[in-house]
Amino acid sequence: MALVAIGLQVLRLTRPGGLLPGNASDTSLYLGSAIRLVHGALPYRDFVLLQPPGVVLVMSPFALLSDLVGSRWALGAVNLCTPLLAAANVALVGHLLRHRGWQAVLAGCGLMAVTPITYDALANGMLEPLMDLFCLLGLALIFDGDQLAGRRRMLLGGVAFGVAGCVLVAAIVPALVVAALAAYRQVKRLSLYAIGVAAGFAVPSIAFFSITPGIFVHDVVLAELARAPGTHRTLAITRLQYMAFGDGPLAAICAAAILLAVIVAGFALVRRRFTTFDVFALAGMVTMAAVQFSIATYYNHFAAMVVPFVALPLGIAVGRLAVRRPRWVAAAVAAALVLVLISVVPRFAADSGPQWQGEVDAVVPPGACGLSSPYQLMVMSDRFTSDVPGCTPMVDPFATVLAYRNDPRGLERTFQAALHHTDYLVASTTLVHALWGSSLAPVRSYVTDHFRLVRDGPIYVYVRDGFRVG
Repeated sequence: MALVAIGLQVLRLTRPGGLLPGNASDTSLYLGSAIRLVHGALPYRDFVLLQPPGVVLVMSPFALLSDLVGSRWALGAVNLCTPLLAAANVALVGHLLRHRGWQAVLAGCGLMAVTPITYDALANGMLEPLMDLFCLLGLALIFDGDQLAGRRRMLLGGVAFGVAGCVLVAAIVPALVVAALAAYRQVKRLSLYAIGVAAGFAVPSIAFFSITPGIFVHDVVLAELARAPGTHRTLAITRLQYMAFGDGPLAAICAAAILLAVIVAGFALVRRRFTTFDVFALAGMVTMAAVQFSIATYYNHFAAMVVPFVALPLGIAVGRLAVRRPRWVAAAVAAALVLVLISVVPRFAADSGPQWQGEVDAVVPPGACGLSSPYQLMVMSDRFTSDVPGCTPMVDPFATVLAYRNDPRGLERTFQAALHHTDYLVASTTLVHALWGSSLAPVRSYVTDHFRLVRDGPIYVYVRDGFRVG
């Protein structure tokens, strides 16, 4: 199944625009943030980053590589690593389920390998697959078969969960489930686990937190929490589509119902004492699924964080059912995986979208001082780094708007400062939409007064008066 995961991701990367994408990708955001970091600009202090620093640290070697090959090919190098990430997550699920029989491994690893949303997340920031990797690594250390492992492994597993939280704060949910189980069954080991979690999060974060503690807490925690209770919520059925193969409402409901039926049947029909691992698998699935419905605006790649936490109880349930009918269960699982694989392969063979980097390259000279909205336009066009002293360090204008949503004057000042130190402005839409809202009206006026529009679709490029084009 790990080879299937590698094959699907390689197929996606070999399609036009797969390795070097020209459309929206959060991977560009985190690579761009890492490039800023290795050149001396600190996230939270010098530019807005609405995630913990873990992913930026992971991207730092590729940011250093960008000095040699440019940001576009550095982005390609990041994408070349994604098949290994997909395979590692599949292998870790298999490791956790191996003591339940090969049918359990086939079901759990199969779900991990053929779920399309996992590959969407790999192409769009990699936060969820990276979080899954460290969570699964933590579980592999914490569980010895069906029971909690010894103290040393509890400590190391806690470290892995802490690192997962330093990538994506949602990792706190399965970490708390493990803590609850340790408190109930192995109280003495809970303290070591908690120390590990704290260390895993604190060590990568402490340098950033110590410099700007208030901004760090605001951007990583408070700004994200403020997005949860929004009035315009993504429909529940849309979220379910993302989590259940994304083939339309009816197909999503059917897929979710089948998965749930298998899990319920495995745990209810086969009488067997519940183990600590069983309890975690069920509690982890329920809590992580609940997270998917907790925030107002829901993006498709969010669903990737829940996949391993469904794969584990599914594998356990299949393993329990296989005790009675091993051949029938194995045949049913294999047939289901083949059908799903046949249905998802055409998605991986599709092109990734429009390629806009040539439009930017034609206008923005290498080494110029530029800013783009959305952020990925400059990274993918290899125009992200600047030789101009004092050039704005802003990476993500949209994240900046979110961070200052309750401070309109601060938002205006931040954008004014950025544009006063920018000579080229690249946008995927018109100025009024790129700099949306009444708070940014003075900023739009500044651009109109000091910049000229030189490209008018499919992307819009504004050049400061007196500066050359191309």
